[in-house]
Amino acid sequence: MASRPSAPGPLAPVEAFLRTRDEVDAAGLDRWRAEHGLPGEVTAETYTRAVRLREALRSLMLANNAGPADPEAFDLVNEEIVRCGLRPLVTSGGVRWPAGEGAAHPGDLLFGAILAGVLTAMTDGTWPRMKACAADDCHYAFYDHTRNRSGRWCDVAGCGANARMRAYRRRHA
Repeated sequence: MASRPSAPGPLAPVEAFLRTRDEVDAAGLDRWRAEHGLPGEVTAETYTRAVRLREALRSLMLANNAGPADPEAFDLVNEEIVRCGLRPLVTSGGVRWPAGEGAAHPGDLLFGAILAGVLTAMTDGTWPRMKACAADDCHYAFYDHTRNRSGRWCDVAGCGANARMRAYRRRHA
């Protein structure tokens, strides 16, 4: 995987969360949470919710990369937003999404922090730059830093080259 610059500001923890596929249990995800300075606690229930939320957000990012929009992903993200008690605050600096207000479950603080980053990005217009790699066997999360927002693959030399080679072979078959 080529090194890409991280997502800026409130999207950095979102991008990091979307790259937690290697955390295969609650303890691993809880270590990841602590390493990234995120609030909350990861229990077995929280881990199950985290996997569902992570994949729903990945589905939304695939839509940012010209993929199909999954209505179930939107529903799940909206359910988690409500469950975490996220409500916008209008300030002199714009809209702010304080995380954790009204948290009722151990994972709500963690998910609230992540979803606050998503909502901030949707509010400030940077969310469309959060994408999942267009390669069907990858879907790695990345922030599209290209000027014209045309990034499609997490790694142009890897996934991008493979996609171009497959397209070439189809055309010349």
